[in-house]
Amino acid sequence: MTTFVQNPNLLKVPLYVAGKSVEEVQEEYGLADVVKMASNENALGPSPMAMAAAQKWLAESHRYPGIAERDLRRAIGPRIHPSLNERNVLIGNGATDVIRMIAQSFVFNGGETVTCKVAFPMYHLFTTMFGGKPVLVPPTPDLRFDLPAIAAAITPDTRLVFLCAPNNPTGLIFSRAEVDDFMSRVPEHVAVVFDEAYFDFVDEEADYGVGTEYVVAGRNAIVVRSFSKSAGLANMRVGYAAAKTELIEYLHHAQLPFNSGAVALAAARASLDDADYARRSKQLAREERKYMYAALDALYVSYVRSQANFVLLTDLPMPAAALAESLIRHGGVVVRPMAAWGMPNAVRMTLGTHAENERFVATLKVVLEDARKN
Repeated sequence: MTTFVQNPNLLKVPLYVAGKSVEEVQEEYGLADVVKMASNENALGPSPMAMAAAQKWLAESHRYPGIAERDLRRAIGPRIHPSLNERNVLIGNGATDVIRMIAQSFVFNGGETVTCKVAFPMYHLFTTMFGGKPVLVPPTPDLRFDLPAIAAAITPDTRLVFLCAPNNPTGLIFSRAEVDDFMSRVPEHVAVVFDEAYFDFVDEEADYGVGTEYVVAGRNAIVVRSFSKSAGLANMRVGYAAAKTELIEYLHHAQLPFNSGAVALAAARASLDDADYARRSKQLAREERKYMYAALDALYVSYVRSQANFVLLTDLPMPAAALAESLIRHGGVVVRPMAAWGMPNAVRMTLGTHAENERFVATLKVVLEDARKN
């Protein structure tokens, strides 16, 4: 019998289930050789310059972070736009922590948030956690954010709109014209969050509508990005928001003291200067997307053309959970089933090294042949 007082809003929030780690799969299935392609981690590993900086700062682990966060904010601001500075940047313990701070700051005494039903689930989970109402708009038939429908779903009670591009789990982006049209429909009382965690993987020639120009224009726009993917620092937990100073100063009220350690902050700061790593990371994603599309076409598998370091496989001939299980048993390959996103016959696979991607394709071929026979 429960004898302590419980928060009813928390009880409405299901526990987040992360992708299985390599170690978990090895223990559960008795496998020695496992390749994880489930959590959109960078196949190159961490930035070498980031690793060197982290190693240096380990000797200071007994001290609190000091000015490391300030130095990171100073470096980030002008890189986003020449007119931005440290006062336009907020650091979080990963981009998820930044999204938590945003939700906590805007969702109180009720209130609504609006986003697409097929998107990063923490948007609606944080809304529920803080006592708000998440409004989930169905995607278009080709799994895109239905921006006109999202705009139409905004009410006087709406506090936040969450946009994600490249979207997790589809990898799709918005065009500049689409974002301009959408922002023209957003009333002043609503803040728009542009989750751009996979920003660095987008092809340079792509027509990509980002949130930066709305930040610079002084709109209630918040750009969220991460070092987890493009810098290979998922284990370090560093993300950030960029917005006008008034918004950043307000969001600081939801920031926990020393929410990121100096080792992680120094690694993130160093990664900003690792141009060679950034180039190789983007090139790998671009090349392996092309390889994966051709391989999936040969297997007659439907997929979404991505602008990120992952590809969503859709309309599979078997339930996603069963396919994911078979991939592990046949080849030690771990992917992410999408049933929780409302897609029971879809999986998301992270693009790895070329050898890892070849292994995924070979294993998928065996699994699909078995499924189609039955």
